[in-house]
Amino acid sequence: MSSILVVDDERGIRLLCSEVLGRAGYEVETVDSAAGALAAVQRKRFDLILCDINLPDQDGVSLLPRLLTGEQPPAVLLITAYPSLDTAVRGMKLGARDYIGKPFSPDELRLVVRRALDEDELRRAHDQLTKKLAYGSMIGDSAPMQQLRATIDKVAPSDATVLITGESGTGKELVARALHFAGKRASRAFMPVNCGALVGTLLDSELFGHTRGAFTGADTAKRGLFLAADGGTLFLDEIGELPLELQPKLLRALQDGEVKPVGGTTSLRVDARVIAATNRALDEGVKHGSFREDLFYRLAVITLEVPALRNRAGDIPLLARHFADQAALRAERSRVELTDAAIAHLVGRPWPGNVRELENTIERAVILASGSVLDVADVASPFGQPATPTTGLNTITGDHVPTLDELERTHILRVLELCDNQKTKAAAMLGINRTTLWKKLRQYGIESE
Repeated sequence: MSSILVVDDERGIRLLCSEVLGRAGYEVETVDSAAGALAAVQRKRFDLILCDINLPDQDGVSLLPRLLTGEQPPAVLLITAYPSLDTAVRGMKLGARDYIGKPFSPDELRLVVRRALDEDELRRAHDQLTKKLAYGSMIGDSAPMQQLRATIDKVAPSDATVLITGESGTGKELVARALHFAGKRASRAFMPVNCGALVGTLLDSELFGHTRGAFTGADTAKRGLFLAADGGTLFLDEIGELPLELQPKLLRALQDGEVKPVGGTTSLRVDARVIAATNRALDEGVKHGSFREDLFYRLAVITLEVPALRNRAGDIPLLARHFADQAALRAERSRVELTDAAIAHLVGRPWPGNVRELENTIERAVILASGSVLDVADVASPFGQPATPTTGLNTITGDHVPTLDELERTHILRVLELCDNQKTKAAAMLGINRTTLWKKLRQYGIESE
């Protein structure tokens, strides 16, 4: 039952509202002054307040800020006579939901109240859906995750540039999506781009667009992701891989809100919130000259660090069961359970590849499992060393000590096997970008294997 407070110094109005709204099934209280209204809202939360503009002790519009308080402020409807219509409109600009003019009929009263309460219900449903979109994939109740969510709640409503840091596989893109969907740009586009996946002109064109004929193959003009994200959010993953020659152009886009397409002569205005992510220490890049200092400080207006899985081991059971359910759905098989021993084994592993490595491990186990229960043997490391990360030292035989290149080649092969030869996943687990992985595959002659 919705609760309504009626604030009016006319006894007839209070009686009318109380009788009409009470018969409509609402819980109604009435007061005759601003002081009475403030005392009532301090004592109880109301879903809706009907407030007269002309009160004996205070103007109803000036009372609005003190009525619209709390995490879920009530809907406020102003009661006005015709000469006060301009004042009522001013009140709506300050947060009042609507107004009703005196004299009003019972039908008018019921209609305006029902409409305001329905709007509130729709708004709450929208907020819940937005929150589900924002946090639905951020699984975990550990203290680090609770703290991260609390920080996202504070940061999301702003347009401040955010730098997300954390090891490879921790879920930095999930945090970026949470910032987008929990903010005021949730209804607009979220555009992700991996700065390590494209190089040179291709990345320049991908970010800022190009004009027709700007380079060989540019048969048509392209808008670019900055313009595609206008009004929304542009997520720059692996920002540490951004070529030095493109960094001034990104800095200008952040500072001036303008982008210039490749081959273009004029700049275009754009309003896109930028969120960047990296698993590298950008401050070290600044020291070594591979990353501009001014761009670093412009990106790191707010910095969020995503915790490594080893620092939130209490979340592993939740994550493992979630990944098992998802993997079973993708494999079109019945639900798969994990034994307590399997869960304990997973909790005890170091997970250098973090959440992504755990997800890959569970998916592999679900695909290869012969039954509907996963035990320790199913989720154990495929390399036979479940408790510690593979080092490659077991390749030392007799007087032969492997070179660093030999160790790296062996490790890359093992990670590729773990990732079912999926290069993007392997690169993420190795902590390098996909371009670097391809170079190493060619260097070690792995491409042909």
